[in-house]
Parts: sequence; C-alpha cells; structure tokens
Amino acid sequence: MHKLRLKFSKNGPIKFIGHLDVMRYFQKAIRRAEIDVKYSEGFSPHQVISFAQPLSVGATSDGEYMDMTVNSMISTEDIKNRLNEFMNEGIEIISVVELGDSAEKAMTAAYAAKYKIRFRQSLKPDFDWISEFKKYLDNDKLPAMKKTKSGEKEIDMKPMIFSCECDEADESVTLLLSMSSMATLKPSLLFGGFMNSKGLELDNNALDIHRIDIYRLCEDGDKSYIEPFITDDISTRFYLNV
Repeated sequence: MHKLRLKFSKNGPIKFIGHLDVMRYFQKAIRRAEIDVKYSEGFSPHQVISFAQPLSVGATSDGEYMDMTVNSMISTEDIKNRLNEFMNEGIEIISVVELGDSAEKAMTAAYAAKYKIRFRQSLKPDFDWISEFKKYLDNDKLPAMKKTKSGEKEIDMKPMIFSCECDEADESVTLLLSMSSMATLKPSLLFGGFMNSKGLELDNNALDIHRIDIYRLCEDGDKSYIEPFITDDISTRFYLNV
C-alpha cells in the first residue's frame, strides 16, 4: 500500500468548476486511468482520496494538492503520466510523491497559502490602490467581520498576513496568508476590509486571484518555518516569528 500526494494546477475556464465537481472529476479520471486506488470498506465504498483547502470558484492555481492511497503502482511518475492522459485542459498533474505512514493529510497539514492578486481591469479602483493598500497593511490592527458556524465574529487580520510583495509595474500584490484549521484568511475578506477603509464596497468579481502554492509548518531546531507541500528548494522556506 502506498500513500501519495499529488500536486496539480487549475487554470483556464475550468476555474469556474466548484470543489465538489473537481472531486468527482478526479474520481472518474482515477477509474479511467485504471489506478489501483484503495477503496474504503462498508456498504458504500469510496476512493480513499482527500484534498487540501478548496479553491474559491473563479480563482486559478498552480499549487493544489490531493492525497491518495493506492494498493499497488509501478512508480509515482507512472501515476502522474496515466492521470494526465485523462485530464481535461486546465488541470495538470505537476508532481506525485510518496508519503510516509505518519504523514498528515494535506487538509490538516495546510498552514498557509501564497496568492498573486490583482483587480480585473474593468473593476479596478480609480486611485493608486497598491500605494493605498501598503498604507492599509501598516495599520496596527486590521479588523474584519468573519462568518463562522455560530454567526459572525470580529477578527484581526493583521497576524494572519505573513508577507506581502507589491509589484506596481504589474499592478499586483503577492500575499502569504494563514490557511489552517485555527486561522484562515481569504483574499476576498482582506480586500473587502481594504475597500471598506476607503468607504467603498468590493465587487464580488473585482479580484483576479491566483493561488501560487500551499504551505505546511516545519520545525528547524528552535525555529519554525513554512514551505510548499512538495519542494526540494530550501529558498522557498519562510521563517516565522512563532
């Protein structure tokens, strides 16, 4: 038996397909590719697969993850190639790695996500939004109302922002945001707070959001850092003050 983690991209028109449909899409692709996937036991067996945090409808990504358990395989490269034969345009399996028995599921191991965000041209603010966004992030607190299962509660978004890089020429910002079971900050909530601070409302379709990757929390002696789920490049590490 082998536990695998797959990294895949989601770009183009398929970005308008919701998470549940993406799950069904992968289930069908696994069957068509004749992957020897493990099934659960019981009256209604299902494929033993799970995904990291769902991507918002309309957003694109180069760093989505799915965990899968297979009974047998030739190699991780074979799994990747066989699945890609049945992927529609817009979804591509980028890499497949084998996990240890004690590895956390992607869903629970997720700690942060990196996004590249810009305003759609037709819905771009009529002011220098990048300059004003920098000023907004400099505030000591960034309050927002977040919906929860028990209702709404006020949160401070400031501690959930790990880094921000602004590209004025590209008219975009790259944000590393908290995305864990304890604290998740969605780009739309942050930008909604930003626009509210200017006395404006954020249009539901205003943002062009691209998820670059999802990160897990790691320990290095007495230091903590985060890195993408699948990487061999230590330069992608981001050390935290925790």
